[in-house]
Amino acid sequence: MPLHPQAKAVLAAIPDAWTDLAEIEAMTAERARALRDEALAESEPPSLPLGLEVEEIQVDGPAGPLAGRVYRPQGEATAGSILWIAGGGFVLDGWTTSPVPSSLAVTSGCTVVSVGYRLAPEHRFPAALEDCYAALRWSTDRAQSVAPGEARVAIGGESAGGNLAAATALAARERAGPDICLQALVCPMTTRRSDSHSRRDPAVGAIARPEAIDWFWRQYLGDSASDDGLASPLLAETLSGLPPAVVVTAEYDVLRDEGEAYAERLSKAGCPVDARRFDGMPHGFTEFPGLIDAADECLAHLGQDFRQALEP
Repeated sequence: MPLHPQAKAVLAAIPDAWTDLAEIEAMTAERARALRDEALAESEPPSLPLGLEVEEIQVDGPAGPLAGRVYRPQGEATAGSILWIAGGGFVLDGWTTSPVPSSLAVTSGCTVVSVGYRLAPEHRFPAALEDCYAALRWSTDRAQSVAPGEARVAIGGESAGGNLAAATALAARERAGPDICLQALVCPMTTRRSDSHSRRDPAVGAIARPEAIDWFWRQYLGDSASDDGLASPLLAETLSGLPPAVVVTAEYDVLRDEGEAYAERLSKAGCPVDARRFDGMPHGFTEFPGLIDAADECLAHLGQDFRQALEP
């Protein structure tokens, strides 16, 4: 189907600085961050949903403290928690501005933890992964302190955050924990290789262009065409023994095919998978709840998935 009218309206209304970022492959990381900050300054910040308590936290990371937030529904103690990893191509810091963690806290009725990780190219792979793994351990310890013996932890992320969520699940399997009850991957970056149809189809790149994706990978991995599964989860030797997964893709997303290929590999490895494609949607559509109906629908479904997985 064509690009949805609501998505077209959102794209037409974005500040000029966001439009300038379309040529990110010609920029330095510093210039890209400056444009992003300019765009955020021109945009109305998303309002926090009613009925949430927000706690600023610090997590002990492998190279120092990591800033983060806990979103907790008021008056409701949940046994488990969700670690949500923001996107931004490994380069742009998205955890402080994304509306997704707070929205998921409402739709799931569960505690959501969001933590900033070290950014590329100053800190290349595996720095961000190790920070996310530290955040997973912190979330697990915190959940167990709230409900000893009952707490469970889920993980999720979007775009580069989807990559890091998948890689953190792989790392947890290789390192014998912590246990993860569900991984939710939204429009995930799963491989540096760029030979999929959606990467090459000029009609698909409404927000994330192939050149931009290549640039983000270059910042994260340098010149290495790394086949390490912790960098490119789609290239992992085996996906057996991983937690159940929800994989969300968007029709107008250059990452669509690699996300669906990852879902297929998970399924073939014996991992229960719920794969959902949102037709007419571009990359990053879940960042616009209240403006794009499909974003609200997707976040409502993810909330239900998380809630069901986290119930003791």
